[in-house]
Amino acid sequence: MEWTISARVLHYVRMAGTRIPPLPCSDVTLHLGPMFFSADNWRWNNEMPDCFDLWVALEGRGELETRGEVYPLQPGTAFVFSPHQRVSARATVEHTFRNFACRFMPAGGGEETLLQEADALMGVTVLDLLQTKELCRAAVQSTHYSDPLAAQQTAGLCFQILAQVWRAAHTPARRDTDTALLRLMDRLREQPAQRPSLEDMAAETRLSVAQFSRRFLAISGESPMRFAIRQRILRAQQLLSGSSLQISEIAETLGYTDIYFFSRQFKQATGMSPSAYRLSPHS
Repeated sequence: MEWTISARVLHYVRMAGTRIPPLPCSDVTLHLGPMFFSADNWRWNNEMPDCFDLWVALEGRGELETRGEVYPLQPGTAFVFSPHQRVSARATVEHTFRNFACRFMPAGGGEETLLQEADALMGVTVLDLLQTKELCRAAVQSTHYSDPLAAQQTAGLCFQILAQVWRAAHTPARRDTDTALLRLMDRLREQPAQRPSLEDMAAETRLSVAQFSRRFLAISGESPMRFAIRQRILRAQQLLSGSSLQISEIAETLGYTDIYFFSRQFKQATGMSPSAYRLSPHS
């Protein structure tokens, strides 16, 4: 069976069996933005206009006060401010503070549900900062065009960012060990040639091998070693499709010393040999 679902999507689908309620709308209508805001010694004191404001801190440190609560700001802290909500914020470290923002209304209704969820949508930490940053950058870039397609793309990207915040708000708080484990999983995705032992991975998360294996399976849906192999096969698929590297070079890049073992493992995962995959419509 071929692995075609992305690692990040699979991770969130299987996130400890958590069932996340859907957003109360299927789209958003933008009133302003999206935009980046960047400033040194940043301060802000404002009342939201007659629409919602999606706000994500991307760089710097600070604090934000609203509705009598003070929230620490760091990269990945996000809010969905309600219409007419009073907000003040400031940087607490003397270097550039940068955030993403857009003002919107849920398309086709959903305002009441968002208002009911207002407290839950304050000071949320997004689950995947890198992915959220990529969505923010794409949303702002899409405003460079003025055609109807760009308007659809921009609204769709802002909706995806809103969905990231919504998911984080409805995901149970993670334990410290889970945070370390997720950081390890990200590294295995980004550097699939790495081959840490089960003992080393368990030690990194401060768990016994048995505890680590059980918790890894609960979060990812697969064993640590199978997860690591899948990351290598996914990267091999990318290299076969998007590079002119020889199959032996791809195997070496991914840490395989035996090209025949690499080919067997690739075929077990995808149902075809590396050479057949390169010639198939997938590439």
